[in-house]
Amino acid sequence: MRSYIAGVCLSMAMASAWSQDNQAAKANEVWNTGNRLEALPYYEVLAKDFPNEWLYSERLAVALQVTAEQTDDPKRQKALLTRMRDAAAQAVKDGDPNYFVQLMASTNPDAGVQKGPQSPAGKLFQDAEKAFGTGDYAKAVDGYSQAFDLDPKFYEAALYAGDAAYENKDLPTAAKWFARAIAIDPARETAYRYWGDAMLKYGSDPEASKDKFIDAIVAEPYNKLAWQGIHNWADRERAVLMAPKIDRPAPPQRDQKNPKNITINLDPSVKGDSGAVWLSYQMERSLWVSEKFSKEFPSEKNYRHSLREEDSAITLALTVAGELKSKPEELDESLRNLLELHKAGMLDCWILINGADQGIAQDYDAYRKEHRQLLHEYIARFVVHGGVTPPK
Repeated sequence: MRSYIAGVCLSMAMASAWSQDNQAAKANEVWNTGNRLEALPYYEVLAKDFPNEWLYSERLAVALQVTAEQTDDPKRQKALLTRMRDAAAQAVKDGDPNYFVQLMASTNPDAGVQKGPQSPAGKLFQDAEKAFGTGDYAKAVDGYSQAFDLDPKFYEAALYAGDAAYENKDLPTAAKWFARAIAIDPARETAYRYWGDAMLKYGSDPEASKDKFIDAIVAEPYNKLAWQGIHNWADRERAVLMAPKIDRPAPPQRDQKNPKNITINLDPSVKGDSGAVWLSYQMERSLWVSEKFSKEFPSEKNYRHSLREEDSAITLALTVAGELKSKPEELDESLRNLLELHKAGMLDCWILINGADQGIAQDYDAYRKEHRQLLHEYIARFVVHGGVTPPK
């Protein structure tokens, strides 16, 4: 995955150019062996000769990072990490869409390479990392697995054993290790995403890879990396990712000088039943701001927007729509979509996945603990549309 991601966005036009350029073709040949150390000098030249080709800058950054991981000299390591950061920043500037490159561009070279635990397991892990960086994936799997045997809670050891097996085109072994990483920490997205990537590239079941990518989102919906896999899957499957369109009124505002004064912002363009329904939503939210939150969350000193509040306000609005005997076609699109979600029993899933703010996000872990499968089904039904092969 770590090496696969770096190449997924190579355009057809660039691929054609590479075939006509011996230097670039040789660099690509070395890159595909997995040996980043050997690839480094090629991409140093290519990034210099073609400063606006983000793929060259990206691969240079990755090769520099691997090289930094191989050295124990702090000064050389800092110099390599500085060059890595600058190459990644150049790639981002030139349009590199990969989020992991953005992370590399924000690296602090003074922090050095994160070596992991300096224990017997940690040392085995670092040896495995060096093997991975040179493309010796079988040796890397063996090293990571030995580190895991010494420390069965070592998430990265299991994760990277799977990654190395994947790079070695051994999907069954990769799946075994990804499953072990997930068992260690099911609330981390990475192993689900790596597993989905492996299945997408070497597997024959696009539905199964989609499930892994959705599991990654369920694990960490507010982590941009968690969404990267399903975006790659959607591109491959010609699917569309689109959450239900729901626009809510502006939240009530509390007067800072007089907290008892709550202002509701009405949109004069919203008329008819929709206007009355959204007014009830805003009234309920204002009650939460003024008094309900402190009663429902007595242990929290400061008000925050919560899942419970948003559910209560939307549910009241939909109740009012029912009491008004509003026909769906008489309501705005947002309310029609909320009605559909409510009938499906997935209103809270939408609130947490696609309608959350910083306050609501604090309620996610507790909800996921009890509703992991429901969250998965929500994404599969309401966010991912189409795909799973045929047309050719």
